[in-house]
Amino acid sequence: MVLAQQDEVWSMRRLVNLHKMKRPIGKVIVNPDLCKDCRFCIEFCPNNVLEESKDVNIKGYHYPVVRPGKELDCVACRMCEKVCPDFAITIVSEEYTTYDKYYGVSRHAHGG
Repeated sequence: MVLAQQDEVWSMRRLVNLHKMKRPIGKVIVNPDLCKDCRFCIEFCPNNVLEESKDVNIKGYHYPVVRPGKELDCVACRMCEKVCPDFAITIVSEEYTTYDKYYGVSRHAHGG
């Protein structure tokens, strides 16, 4: 039921040139030895890409890692990089994907 409602909303709010618009894919690079487990990066990530690791660094702190299945969800906004007081995170944006590929919408759904 909820999925059907989301499909209905999606069809009403789609962008005309969705297959041409690109969004960056950010690659999160964490230096675990610099992290002090403040969790700012996890709390401020708008796409909920990061989570706390189960492992600890040499100082005994948990460091952030990319959540399983969220590897393509980072949009390289660099919020985690900006809020990290220890400069333990770097974001690299080298790839782009189109929105229709990201959301799994076929090109024919847009009439083009």
